[in-house]
Amino acid sequence: MARRAHRESAERVSRCVTALLREQPFFGSLALRLPVRADASRETLASDGCEIRYAPQWVAETDAHLIETAIARVVLACALKHHTRRGERDPDRWQRASQLVTHGLLRDAGFTLPPDAEAWDGISVEQAYDRLPEPDPDGSDDQGNLSPGGGDAGAGTDNDGSSVDDHDGDTVDTADGADSGVDRNKSDQGQASGSDAPSSCDPAGTGEVMDAPAGDADGEDSDDGPSARDIAAEEQAWDEAMHQAASLAKVEGRMPGAVEETVRGAHASTVDWRTLLRRYMTDAAKRDYSWSVPNRRFIDSGLYLPSIRSEGIDTIAVIIDTSGSLDPHTLAAFWSEVREVATEIEPERVILLQVDTAVRDAAEYAAGELPDEIVVRGRGGTDFRPGFAWLEEHDIRPGVCLYLTDMECSRYPEAEPAFDVLWVNHGAPPGDWNREPWGERIDIGAP
Repeated sequence: MARRAHRESAERVSRCVTALLREQPFFGSLALRLPVRADASRETLASDGCEIRYAPQWVAETDAHLIETAIARVVLACALKHHTRRGERDPDRWQRASQLVTHGLLRDAGFTLPPDAEAWDGISVEQAYDRLPEPDPDGSDDQGNLSPGGGDAGAGTDNDGSSVDDHDGDTVDTADGADSGVDRNKSDQGQASGSDAPSSCDPAGTGEVMDAPAGDADGEDSDDGPSARDIAAEEQAWDEAMHQAASLAKVEGRMPGAVEETVRGAHASTVDWRTLLRRYMTDAAKRDYSWSVPNRRFIDSGLYLPSIRSEGIDTIAVIIDTSGSLDPHTLAAFWSEVREVATEIEPERVILLQVDTAVRDAAEYAAGELPDEIVVRGRGGTDFRPGFAWLEEHDIRPGVCLYLTDMECSRYPEAEPAFDVLWVNHGAPPGDWNREPWGERIDIGAP
């Protein structure tokens, strides 16, 4: 009987991940990268950035839309690196802070939250943690009087939906826990627990984020928690996953705006522009799912979900603003990076346009035949329309268009192109008068 219940719970989780892939591809593709397993020691559903664990009983008793919300919340928390940033902070208070700052994003993305789930908008998890009341000496805190300590708190959500069952106080059958595959060798992550498994804490019933597992970069267990090298590697992996997920979602027109701004701001200040450019170009070649080849991460759990496939990219368009403000050193650095990445992803062709107020030069190259240097042609004013018009006239729809410019122009095409555009800005961040109306922008002016 227990095996049947576990199998049915596994099937429910599989259906929820599939639903996320179809309706919320950003969250679904993040969930797709993690293996899933039953863990009866969890209250609801949790992730440590390496896997998703779920309580079979909770899954069996909870509405599917709330399971989807919990999956989305834990992978969003990992994308925001809540599982690597706790440090020595109180784990229960950190959990509540993580939920507070992600609930608003989930609400804005269209997820249904429990009626009493509170959201604080516009602050980081560290800020939310600092504004929460400190636990009483006996280990409890004032659950009924959450105050942002003088800061602005977002209003509690008013989403419809039944509340998640509260499993606090439920006893866990150890035999059932063993049958569900609970890993008893996990670190206690600094949380009090009667076993080797970390104690479960999910105050809002929307899924919990656990600390990244201990161990050094060679995969060996460590009692001191993850090393700095482990954390850096984990955060880089999630940055890569987040960019790929965002690219997939934007292709389908289903990337929530608030989530996009938040995840972009969570890492942009610490990532070199060359890394961002490389990720964007690489992601452009990885934007589809394959149901014919199951995702290997899920097979051991009996779940058959699609894998992300890469079929390459046909065309990359590079438009260079050759107005008088283009710095030769900036052009050389940009072109060097484009050449290197194009060699790696091997598009069938690279279209290079030099444009000021008109198209001054147009050339087509194979990925391995790009010239070492570019002879600049133009040096007039700036107009963003001619390059896009040229692509349309020649019926060219690239997988991605890179536009190197200083953004000192407000003449954009009236309609957004039917392909991704990345503005590579070597000038000051644009103001209201010249901000890009569509596409993405990376600023390369700062070192």
